[in-house]
Amino acid sequence: MKPPGLIAACCVFALAYAGIIATQTTPPPTQAIQPFNLPERPVALTEDTIRRFLFGFAPVAATVRELDGRGEAVERTAILDAKAAEYGFAGFSDWIDTTNTIMVTYHWATNPDPRVEVEQAIASIPAMPNLSEQEKSDMIEGLKAGLAKVENAKPTSENMAIVQRHLRTLKPFYELWAAPAG
Repeated sequence: MKPPGLIAACCVFALAYAGIIATQTTPPPTQAIQPFNLPERPVALTEDTIRRFLFGFAPVAATVRELDGRGEAVERTAILDAKAAEYGFAGFSDWIDTTNTIMVTYHWATNPDPRVEVEQAIASIPAMPNLSEQEKSDMIEGLKAGLAKVENAKPTSENMAIVQRHLRTLKPFYELWAAPAG
């Protein structure tokens, strides 16, 4: 049996995907990790990519936090590019794409049928007393649009195989990535 919060997480997942895809904007350099963000360019994962991600995640994320709101954007980007390069990434945007590719692949590996969860979430919306009919309609449409984006983002079988070998190690990173901001 799945935990009750999974449907709510799926709602956030689908709505976040819908909003991110609809805007097609790249997050600013100080917002390194966006929950449920699709990679700008999905990365073909290898064992080496996973290793570099695991070793580089904490230092790159710490640098992001240190730079948050400080200095000029160009300067922050240069510092983040250099930090990501220390761990074998072409730059900070490559690190973001790799992180999001791994996390989206992890999500697919652990939640292989998002349609079922989204359909359950959609079915629960009409019973939500705190929402207006328009809000309910908007949520349902957002979930449907998000599901289409999620289904189109299904990782390659090669990426799935790599990530499945590392599920236990990647779980805490996924939990950070999937946690609501706050």
